[in-house]
Amino acid sequence: MTTPQERTRAVLGARDLLETLAHGRGAYCTDLVRTLAFSLLRHYPLDVDIDVSALAVPTLWSSCFTSTVLREGKSHSNS
Repeated sequence: MTTPQERTRAVLGARDLLETLAHGRGAYCTDLVRTLAFSLLRHYPLDVDIDVSALAVPTLWSSCFTSTVLREGKSHSNS
């Protein structure tokens, strides 16, 4: 079962990847990938959207701040 923290962390991580692709950070980006990334990001939730949703439905989402801290903590422990 996916927890609200795992779900939020996954959405934030996917958005980070899409932003990286959309802004051409990396040698693997082509025009098609960037175009697709921009089209997905256009409708992707912002941190504030997720936070508002987390307040309304805490069983579905956690706050972005909590998930960001957890995500950054995991990435630093893997370095």
